[in-house]
Amino acid sequence: MISIPKNKIYNSYIIETYNYNEAKNQIKEFAISLGFEKAYVDTDNHPDIYYLESDTSIKIDTVRRDIVESSIYAPKIANYKIYVIYDAIYLEVRSQDTLLKTLEEPPEYDIFFIVTSNASKLLETIHSRCFIIKDSEENDYKKLLSLPYISDATNMLANFKSDTMYERMKFSEIFMKKENNLKDLISLYRYILRDAMVYKITYSKKLINIKELEEEITSIALTHSLEELGKLVDNLNKLIEANNNYINKKIAVFNFFEV
Repeated sequence: MISIPKNKIYNSYIIETYNYNEAKNQIKEFAISLGFEKAYVDTDNHPDIYYLESDTSIKIDTVRRDIVESSIYAPKIANYKIYVIYDAIYLEVRSQDTLLKTLEEPPEYDIFFIVTSNASKLLETIHSRCFIIKDSEENDYKKLLSLPYISDATNMLANFKSDTMYERMKFSEIFMKKENNLKDLISLYRYILRDAMVYKITYSKKLINIKELEEEITSIALTHSLEELGKLVDNLNKLIEANNNYINKKIAVFNFFEV
């Protein structure tokens, strides 16, 4: 769960989570609490809320154009402007340096939300300028390593492009028959995909958190493109919705591998 404090307004926030849908909803609620018109906020059409999202490297020119140059102008209709960056792991170092200059001396009407699946990829100087919010529902990955289906789950993730519909359905049926907790599967895939994406970008095994699955994670990273890994991360949000609502969980697990 993500909770943005409303008793005090900070100029800059870091939200570390894989659940971008929840982060976006919480930011919207925060904006409405500041007096932003709900109709515009709910439809993503508010002129004072800016979204920067990419599944590839976020270049310095993009940060200058979409954030730095824009930040100097006053809000159009609200009392504040809100900038939201997803997923900040794609911010290049030079892009972070450029963003830092704005975070150090932000206009009083600007509020920045840096949403990322891995806050450790951000510069310490950016951390020092932000109020840190972490997803309180993240599970300890070491507990997930004892899951009885971990081998099947990692194999499915590694081979999802070549797996047949039968293999996907078999995995989802076996998973649900054993009354496994879907939340645990979601958390396991969050950790694996985070490490796979970090390795894909850096090729540094030192940055892999789950050392016990290092071989599987590097294989997943090298087998799949960054775009495919990003789509799987997006599909996690659909699994979360299935877990929270009356949706056929077996079909949801099957559809997770559709990229």
